[in-house]
Amino acid sequence: MIVDVVTTNSPKNRTMLTFLLALANLMSFSVGIITAAILSRYMAVVEYGTYRQVIFIYTTLLVVFSMGLPKCYSYFLARVPIEYGADIVKLLNKLFFALSALFSIFLYLGADFISDIMGNELLVDNLRYFAITPMLLMPVMGVESILVVYGYGAMLLFYVFAGRLMMIVCTVMSVVVFDGGVTGAICGFVVSSAFSSIAGFWLSYWPFKRVTSYKSNIRIGDIMSYSFPVMMQGIYGFFIGASSLFFVSRYFGVEEFALFSNGYKELPFLGMVIGAASGVIFPEFSRMSSNGDDKQNFVALWRTVWYKSSTIIYPLSVFCLIFAGEIMAFIYGENYRSAAFLFMIVSVIGIVRVVAYSPIMLSLGLGRGFANTHLVTAIMILALDVLCVNFFPSIIAIAIIATCCTVFCLFVMLITIAKSLESSLFKLIPLGAMSKILFASIISCLMARFLVHITGITNVLAVLAIGGVVYALIYFPFVSRLGVGYIDIIKPMLDIFANKFKTESSRQLMEESK
Repeated sequence: MIVDVVTTNSPKNRTMLTFLLALANLMSFSVGIITAAILSRYMAVVEYGTYRQVIFIYTTLLVVFSMGLPKCYSYFLARVPIEYGADIVKLLNKLFFALSALFSIFLYLGADFISDIMGNELLVDNLRYFAITPMLLMPVMGVESILVVYGYGAMLLFYVFAGRLMMIVCTVMSVVVFDGGVTGAICGFVVSSAFSSIAGFWLSYWPFKRVTSYKSNIRIGDIMSYSFPVMMQGIYGFFIGASSLFFVSRYFGVEEFALFSNGYKELPFLGMVIGAASGVIFPEFSRMSSNGDDKQNFVALWRTVWYKSSTIIYPLSVFCLIFAGEIMAFIYGENYRSAAFLFMIVSVIGIVRVVAYSPIMLSLGLGRGFANTHLVTAIMILALDVLCVNFFPSIIAIAIIATCCTVFCLFVMLITIAKSLESSLFKLIPLGAMSKILFASIISCLMARFLVHITGITNVLAVLAIGGVVYALIYFPFVSRLGVGYIDIIKPMLDIFANKFKTESSRQLMEESK
């Protein structure tokens, strides 16, 4: 009998798992920021830009070489009994070994070609040092999905924490302690990847250690038939995300690339909040679709998720917009304060990208529309970037193009969802609550900015700390007066911790009585 492993967990367990997954995402984002903040201070701009280019090349090509396989772990493991899980993991790992070998060979042999395209001779040797990394990391890309499917949230959190800590230590020490420059940073990244690979292989089979394993009926053809459309969507997203960085790297030089890659970066917490919410609503939308629920139920759930996400994302987005200069200077140093305008431009996306669009679109059978919208957006960005570098070359113009095209993509998907649900944008989005949150955020943050300004404080950390505290002290009472309450949002999580505490206390009392 086929068992859906995920849905056998209680709703509270799923909520806690989502919380732990969000916390793991936060750790990953934090490590990226910390590493960038340290390296940008201790490396020359050209060397730091080269390091960022190597990571950019890896992450963008990874979309193509992974062929959508990372999502297969969750998809297939959640639909079979755990006894067949080990066989599926072995099959997927074999595919990843083959693909990672091709990726590594491509990086090593194609280093000269890639450096010519990127316009940076320093890439040649550093790409070859980095070439082994795909073979270390790709075969363990599914470990987080495996642990999530089988409910090992705490173990996932520890794995992510240990891996990211090792990355900071190895990468930063190579530069700060041993003065290794860009080559040292790359070698440190490779060493940390080796540690993550060893731990990942061990954890990949941890859920099956006390299970009698059987051979599953899942074949490579089944895996490829599922992963191909996912891969196509990923490729379109690859062009959307990589286009701006490529044109800046190719036509504006390494120093401008370093400035752009640090400044034009979406808010770290954005992906964390959206990813956590997506993990909860995807199975719920799927259940509603299979049960033939009324379309108004979809609208009601969508509005609820949008509202709760906006209460977190909107205030933080506004703070990042108004304190952009200090944020850039604090994270990357005063040399990168000029990247503040780029950070302000990309922060606008946070106003529209409040929830994940893929769960509801895939549940409603709009997968082709989801992919086609990204295809059109990718073509738009590529075409406009070509016009930009030829007629009005500017990294700010590149940033504006990317933001406008992304917002266009999100609005098209929103309209598609509204039409499918036979609703309107006004009914699909809680405009009243959104307006209140945005209004309270803008007014409160501007007041906080003004109060900090008249005090004459110039220290970056002090400005951010005092500004953030003043902002919170003004915002929460203000937005509460407007009818937006945060107690209802945090109460479910507090209930989970309270129940766990009561359960643990009861267990200890029973043991003591025995």
